[in-house]
Amino acid sequence: MRTLRHAMTALRLRVVSPVVRARGAILRRVRPAPPPVANEALDRVPVLLVGCHRSGTSLLRRCVDAHSRIACPGETMFLEPLGAMVGVPRADEGFAAIGVDLEEVREETARRVLGWFEAYARSRGKPRWADKSPNIANQIDGVDLLLGRTARFVLIVRDGMDVATSLGRTEPPWWQLEPFLRIEPNPFVAAARYWVELNARIHAFRLAHPDRCHTVRYEDLIRAPEETLRGVFASLGEAWEPGVLDFNAAAHSGGLEDHHVRTTTTFEDNTGRHRKLPIEVQREMWAVVGPTMRLFGYEDRTY
Repeated sequence: MRTLRHAMTALRLRVVSPVVRARGAILRRVRPAPPPVANEALDRVPVLLVGCHRSGTSLLRRCVDAHSRIACPGETMFLEPLGAMVGVPRADEGFAAIGVDLEEVREETARRVLGWFEAYARSRGKPRWADKSPNIANQIDGVDLLLGRTARFVLIVRDGMDVATSLGRTEPPWWQLEPFLRIEPNPFVAAARYWVELNARIHAFRLAHPDRCHTVRYEDLIRAPEETLRGVFASLGEAWEPGVLDFNAAAHSGGLEDHHVRTTTTFEDNTGRHRKLPIEVQREMWAVVGPTMRLFGYEDRTY
């Protein structure tokens, strides 16, 4: 079954991706994007898109990157370790041991990081940047500290049952699941525990910084994309642009992301796939994810 699924994915990427890219190139000639408008008050405010793996972060990234003012690459992977460098407990004492001040380290590192992203945005002809890396959730407070508590966050959450199903069926298992598989041999239940750990951090962060966080549910994004994305861009202080709904008409840079998003021009509904699992497994998964899902407004269920 997994071999067939991998073969179908490879075929879709080989056949459909070029069609989607060609369509985008034609549309960009027919209906060019509006030129970006300068807004110095916002241009230097970072945007971070954060969510557990398989929660729609790649789709959200392409919608944001389709805006005329914001450039968002694929996953960069480096903000998590840099956030840990300055955000771990007693980091100040560690640096002091070699005669270095933590705030100086933070400022110097932040200058480099901001310079990298600002140069990337300029290369894309845009004044503002965003980053999408699911691993930021592991060090979300440290990354926020690194950037001087100035960033705006768009937090995306998806039904934990569906996320755990997607992660649990991956072969070989994702390295992020290894600690959970050591205590829970069922990969779907282990993935449910991973979902809870990341989303509990996300929830705690949004409670601590409600003025800089906007939460999106994946299910709302795919079922009511315009209403949901209007809320996203309003939270970032950006004007609404209808072109973000046709997200793959824009020219996106490559990089790490869920490859399926490259092969579509619509908001595909991939919900409810956990229902194909045995009911006993579903019950175990719900017992794990249910309490955290309620924190994000999901209703109770009976399995």
